[in-house]
Amino acid sequence: MNETLFDRLGGRAGIDRLCDRIVELHLQNEVVSPRYHALDDKTLDHAREKVKEFLAAGSGGPVEYTGRSMLETHTGMNVSAAEYVAVVDDILQAMNEMDYPRSVCDEVLGIAYSLKEEIIHK
Repeated sequence: MNETLFDRLGGRAGIDRLCDRIVELHLQNEVVSPRYHALDDKTLDHAREKVKEFLAAGSGGPVEYTGRSMLETHTGMNVSAAEYVAVVDDILQAMNEMDYPRSVCDEVLGIAYSLKEEIIHK
């Protein structure tokens, strides 16, 4: 049986570590950090948990995503192309730091790019 992307990401524990690192990088990234620093701790924690849930469910894990769609989440935010690229760069950096194989990185980046139209300038 083939492993799911969820499995190749290290299951829920691996996805949790990956998403925590991605958020850390976002908070340090001068392009997107103002959006994240504007959130109170409760809102940031909620967003972090929804990202973990989204990636776990979307990668084939036994998790139900209970958040809003990407379009609903990003409508009204007017996310720029530069912000989108900065977020994707943070994802790739976190995955590289955690030594995920290139094929796994490519699959996650493919998911991110498939959502681009639901995120930018909405």
